[in-house]
Amino acid sequence: MTKIQIKKMAMSFAILAFAILAFGSVLTGSRMTTAFIRGMEAAFVFGALAWSIGTLMMEKGKAPEEVEEEAEAEASKGGQLDETV
Repeated sequence: MTKIQIKKMAMSFAILAFAILAFGSVLTGSRMTTAFIRGMEAAFVFGALAWSIGTLMMEKGKAPEEVEEEAEAEASKGGQLDETV
């Protein structure tokens, strides 16, 4: 995972949590202000959770540069085998 993918994932979790909690609160009878505050809290908590988990996953895996170098090495393996005459 790259840093951009982690940020996108965290934002999508945050927006989804906000929407579910805010609209759910309004539908169950709370006021708009309360629903907005609950939605913001949920967006912060779930967005931060997704961001921290994604960052931990990136640290445990290989750096993106190492993965690209390995992919290039794998792609060049056996390239000369097709050149037999």
